[in-house]
Amino acid sequence: MEFFTLMTVVYMMNQQPQELKIWFENESDCWSVLMQNDSLYDQINAKAGWCEVSYITSKLIRPKIRPQN
Repeated sequence: MEFFTLMTVVYMMNQQPQELKIWFENESDCWSVLMQNDSLYDQINAKAGWCEVSYITSKLIRPKIRPQN
């Protein structure tokens, strides 16, 4: 199963900390966006960033139907 994941990025604006939050369908996508070169994190000169996995499923693995003989 995969779970929705919230990316949080902290940056400063007018000497005040601000948070930017974006939802992703899974943790892998969240971390790849956060860690890629020239990312949003770099462009806004962020001070911190992390990904939090929720308990809300984004993709279920459904069992396969057995063939009837």
